[in-house]
Amino acid sequence: MIVEGRLKAWQSLLAASIAILVSACAPNSVRTPTTAGIEEPLAAAEQETGRYGTLLRLASSTRASGDPAAAVSMYQQAINLEQGRPEAYALLGNTLIELGAPDQAIEVFEQSLKRDKTGLAARLGYARSLVDLKRPEVAIPHYETVLNSAPENLQALNGLGVAYDLSGQHQSAQKVYRDGLAIAPDSMLLRNNLGLSLALAGDHDDAIGLLKVVAEEPGARAQNRQNLALAYGLSGDLAAAERISRLDLDEESVQSNVAYYAALAAIEDNRKRATALGAGPSDRDEASSSEGSGGLLTALASGDEGLELALMPNGRWYVHLGDYAGASQVASAWRQLRADHTDLLSQYDRLAGSEDGRQPLLVGPIMQAKQAEGLCRNLNSRGLTCRPMAL
Repeated sequence: MIVEGRLKAWQSLLAASIAILVSACAPNSVRTPTTAGIEEPLAAAEQETGRYGTLLRLASSTRASGDPAAAVSMYQQAINLEQGRPEAYALLGNTLIELGAPDQAIEVFEQSLKRDKTGLAARLGYARSLVDLKRPEVAIPHYETVLNSAPENLQALNGLGVAYDLSGQHQSAQKVYRDGLAIAPDSMLLRNNLGLSLALAGDHDDAIGLLKVVAEEPGARAQNRQNLALAYGLSGDLAAAERISRLDLDEESVQSNVAYYAALAAIEDNRKRATALGAGPSDRDEASSSEGSGGLLTALASGDEGLELALMPNGRWYVHLGDYAGASQVASAWRQLRADHTDLLSQYDRLAGSEDGRQPLLVGPIMQAKQAEGLCRNLNSRGLTCRPMAL
């Protein structure tokens, strides 16, 4: 059973810091349901006519409308009502992942799996939480268990690929991404991850060719362009890396990134280079624990589609303050936010966007993750949507 004191404390924190985690990463153009073979038991429970089903429906609606803190409370009510059933646990765990609390989510998924060892949604969420907690090697068998029962589940295929890449197993990762692309060939998420995996393995021409196509698509965002810059940098083409980096980053960040890419390109052994990026066995943890000490590969949340591989070079962080319809809207929103919250935002600048259409409001740069997280806590407490993001 969940330790209620811990969950209540977490709920209190959420009530003060409601945050809709809208991804600033590239959208996934998949047409095939990403959760194929997973959600049916949860959906069936939500359709029940009793109070348990009613609570699940209300929680789902509340979560979708942008109030995950209230959804947490409703899922807990459903758990208290039917402690022997796994569905509310799995849904609560997914909500906690959405809110950036993988350690709390793991506890909830474990409770769900105690009640139903075959629960695929809980198994998938458990694996995702392990990746978020920098334990990709441990996540791999859980993703494989899901795929044994739901071989076309795109979240599991992509998640397994990410876990392989973060563990240094790039050939295995590439096979999994291609399996996913056989199901959903238009997926920007899978193509992005495959491109970075190829770059990590030293297949520079194929990596650049794939990431260039992704970066030039209408739905591409800053992260996609910076992933392309990384691929150019790893290939030794620092001029192209600098040109692409300059589309989104300030000049100081561009020069810092290019210097970092040059240092990586100088490592001739592809495996050692990937390990330096953070894509290797778990003995990399000591290096990854020092903030600002270099670039590290990470897995960013990409909405409901899953995890997106990205690099956070030189420890630079930004905060994501929402998505807007176009350049004029995002500029206007930034002016208003900085005027309303001068004490928190006056020292930061908006990351320039170059694309037409919908784009995120990213503010920074911030040198350490803890500083970005602290800024978001303060902004959340004022009713704003904010999440830290590495670029």
